[in-house]
Amino acid sequence: MPFNTQNFIFVFLPFLILSYYLASDRLKNGIILIYSILFYVIGNYRNPENIAILAALMLINYIFGFYIIKMRKEKTRDVKYILILSIIFNVLVLCFFKSQLFVKMLPLGISFYIFHFISVLLDSYKSSFDDKEFNFFNYINYILFFPKILSGPITRYGYYIYEYKNKNKKESIVKGIYYFSIGLTLKCLLSNNISYIINQINTYGFESISIGTAWIGMYSYTMSLYFDFAGYSLMAIGLANIIGMNLPNNFDLPFCSKSVSEFWRRWHISLGHFFRDYIYIPLGGNCGNKNLFRQCVNLGIVWLVTGLWHGFKINYILWAIFICIIIILEKLFLIKFYKKYEIIGRIIVCLLMPFAFLIFSIESLSNLQVYISKLFDLSSISQARDLQVIIPLYGKIFVLGILFMTKYPKSIMNIVAKNKVLMIIVSIVLILLSAYMINISSVDTFKYFTF
Repeated sequence: MPFNTQNFIFVFLPFLILSYYLASDRLKNGIILIYSILFYVIGNYRNPENIAILAALMLINYIFGFYIIKMRKEKTRDVKYILILSIIFNVLVLCFFKSQLFVKMLPLGISFYIFHFISVLLDSYKSSFDDKEFNFFNYINYILFFPKILSGPITRYGYYIYEYKNKNKKESIVKGIYYFSIGLTLKCLLSNNISYIINQINTYGFESISIGTAWIGMYSYTMSLYFDFAGYSLMAIGLANIIGMNLPNNFDLPFCSKSVSEFWRRWHISLGHFFRDYIYIPLGGNCGNKNLFRQCVNLGIVWLVTGLWHGFKINYILWAIFICIIIILEKLFLIKFYKKYEIIGRIIVCLLMPFAFLIFSIESLSNLQVYISKLFDLSSISQARDLQVIIPLYGKIFVLGILFMTKYPKSIMNIVAKNKVLMIIVSIVLILLSAYMINISSVDTFKYFTF
C-alpha cells in the first residue's frame, strides 16, 4: 500500500495514530507490529505469494542469525561457514528474482528487506548489538517496520532496536505529520507532474525531439526520480516520528554537492553505508591511501554490485560504470582541482549527474544512442515545435523543480518546524493539496519499488 494513496492517508494512518496513542505503553510495540503486518498484507493481497516469500525468508534468516550468535558464543569455528552460507542464500534469492526470467514476479521491497537480513547476519557475527535483544518478536518488528520495508532506509539492527526500546515519550506526532506532508507533496506535486514531461517526450519519440526538449527531458528524468525518492525518504522519517521513533536521514540535497563523490554520499545514504561497511571496507577500502590501484578496484567492485542491485539490465551496468569512472578520476586528480575551483565541481555535478540518470532511465541502447545524439543536434534548433508545446504546459513545474533541489526550501522547512502552529497549518494545506492531486490523476507508485 503506497503512502501516496487516499486509503493510506485517510484510513490507515488515522487508525494507526488512534490505536497507538490510545494503547497502553505495554501494548504499543504490538500495535506497531500489527499495523506493519497489515500494511504489507493489504499492499500484497493480490499477490499472496509475496507474503509467503517474506514470511519464509524471515523465518530462515532468523534461524541463521540464531545459530550464528549461538556458535559465536561457543567459539565454534564453523560459525564462519554458516555466515557465508546464509549470505550466499540471500544473494541467490535476490538474483533469482532480479533475473530477466522472474523480474515480473519481483516481490515488493525484496531488495531492501534482503539487505536488512544480510545486515543482521553480519552484525550478529561481529557482535555489533546486544545478543539479548535478538528474539523473534524484535526481529520481525525490525524487518516489517512499515515506513522502511519497501524502500528503506536500510537501518542496522542495533540502531533500530535502540529506537524501538527508547521511543520518545514526548509526543512527536505533529513533527511527524509535518515531515510526512512535505514528502507527500514532493511526490504528488513535483515528481508526478514532472513525469508528464517525460511522457510527452515518449509520445513524440526520441527521433522527433529537438535539442532543447532533449535537455529538458534529461533533467526531467533526474528530477522525477529525485523528488520521488526524496519524498519517500521524508515520509518514512515522518511516519517513524509519529510513533516516537527516528529513522536515519536517507537523502540530503545531493545537487548541493561539490563533487560526484559527495553527491553519492548524499543520495540514498543508507545504501551507500551498506556497501561501504559490508563490501568496500572488507575489501580493503582506501587501503590507507597507499595503494591507489587497489582503491580503484574496490570502487569498481562496489559500483558493479550497485548497478546489479538495481537490476540485471545493461543500462544499470553502464550507469554504474559511468559513475565509477568519474569517482576514480576525482580520486586521481579532480578533487585537488575542485578545492581550488569549487564552482567547477558544482557545474560538473549539475551536468554529469543528469546525464548519468538519462543512462539509468533508458533501457534500450539504441534509444539511448538516439537520445544522446539529440542532446547535440544543433540543426534542430530552428524546428523546435515540440519545445513550443512543452514550455507553456510544463515550464512552471520544471522551474519549480529546479528551485526545490536547492538548499532554500529545506531552510524554510526547518524554520517552520520551530513553530508548532505553523507546522499544523502547513501540514493540513499540503495534505489536502496532495489528496486533490491524487484524486484527479492516477496513483504513480514509487520508482524505487521496482528495485
